[in-house]
Amino acid sequence: MHLSRPSTTRLAFFAGVAALGLAWTLNSSHAEDMPADRAGLDAYIRDYLMGNPQVLRDALLKLEADEQTENAKRVLRDLKEEIYHAGSPEIGNPDAKVIIVEFYDYNCPYCRSAYPEIKAFIEANPDTKIVLKDIASLGKESEAVARVVIAAAKQGKFAALHDRLMTQKGQNTEARALDAAAKLGLDMERLKIDAQSSETGDALTRAQQLADRLSVPATPLYIIGHQGISGSPDDLVAQLSRHVDDVRKAGCDVC
Repeated sequence: MHLSRPSTTRLAFFAGVAALGLAWTLNSSHAEDMPADRAGLDAYIRDYLMGNPQVLRDALLKLEADEQTENAKRVLRDLKEEIYHAGSPEIGNPDAKVIIVEFYDYNCPYCRSAYPEIKAFIEANPDTKIVLKDIASLGKESEAVARVVIAAAKQGKFAALHDRLMTQKGQNTEARALDAAAKLGLDMERLKIDAQSSETGDALTRAQQLADRLSVPATPLYIIGHQGISGSPDDLVAQLSRHVDDVRKAGCDVC
């Protein structure tokens, strides 16, 4: 998601204050050596910072990270109804303590390669669930497939069809999605009508607009609390575990 960056001037000001505080803390055991007058104290602090420039750098980086975190939290709180309570399909424990939100596309290769790990993680962690936001960002076939899956959810078959489409090889097309739905025993006449309904179109549009408002850079994007994971990194499960544990311990202040 897009987060505004604090100005260099403001960063430098507050980082300087933080660095001075750290310099004082580090030297508190030698307080008797510190000058009592303002000019002497200023020179003492300047000499400390010149000799330990990493203090200022670390303070700048921490301030920037803290401000970006607060910006992210503010954005997520403002949009929490659309993120968590918009009627999107879910997989996992309905009463889960920890919610993972995924923005995806059925033709996104990274979404599909990560799917087995995500599925196994949810199954191994019964206090979690995943809220799925199909944004159909990869063309008309992706949008047609998304409509079929949204319609399938109305017949209680979302999880089964989602699994089929995420695990089959090749491009997911409307024809292949309809074929998979038929094999799962859905009412196909009703499915086709629901897939083309304005209600289904509105649900897809809401997911796409939410992704735009969060400036989702690409799929997949996972949100856990105020943390995000973009793509399918090699350590995806490790990152998920770390962020899920954080929510378990401290709760979610943006959900």
